[in-house]
Amino acid sequence: MSHPAVIVMAKAPRAGEAKTRLVPPLTPSEAAELAACFFSDAVSLARSLTPAYGSTVEAVVKVTVETVVAYTPPEGRAVLEDILRGAGVLWLEQEGTDLGARLSSIIVRASALDLGPLVLIGADSPTLPPGFLTPALDALARGTADIALGPAEDGGFYAVALRSPVPGLFERVEWSTPRAYVQTARNAARLGLRLLELPRWYDVDTPADLIRLAAELSADEDARRRAPATYEWLRRSNK
Repeated sequence: MSHPAVIVMAKAPRAGEAKTRLVPPLTPSEAAELAACFFSDAVSLARSLTPAYGSTVEAVVKVTVETVVAYTPPEGRAVLEDILRGAGVLWLEQEGTDLGARLSSIIVRASALDLGPLVLIGADSPTLPPGFLTPALDALARGTADIALGPAEDGGFYAVALRSPVPGLFERVEWSTPRAYVQTARNAARLGLRLLELPRWYDVDTPADLIRLAAELSADEDARRRAPATYEWLRRSNK
């Protein structure tokens, strides 16, 4: 029997390479530190998911969700492992020349490990509510959807969920543009997939996004619980 999994797509947070669009107002070192906090909170989110399969008529069955970290570059695993401080996760190295190829490769390799359904998330939305992701796992497990996408406000997506690999899903997608979500959804329709659209949320990529994040964490206790590492870093650094 396969097991559902949440896969965190992660890049090792190195100064000068991580969250460069936040420099300034952050320094390269600060941007890397914040990226490390985002990663920590993304893994905590993945580990918090416990979908329940069943209904009021059927017995509700709690399932264990595997947490996977898909990392890049190859030598970055040690950096990411140090951030997690021994948390039990499965590690898979990212492979591919663009995001679509890396997503496809990870989905194929995770499926080969008898994992599924799969939810793939980034580490750019530290306050993302877990309740946005559990419907994706539930719908895929019950067979009421073939794919779930979480639209980001910048036109990309913060999550994609599938039961198994779908060749062609990420072809001709203009990554890091406002067209990425629409193009992926269009591919899903062309391939005859039933799409579940998840609630819209925001990534933290720009100084304006950072201001929004700080305001959310300041005003919302639930957001602080969802992103404890990010909140603590912002509090200590007075950002």
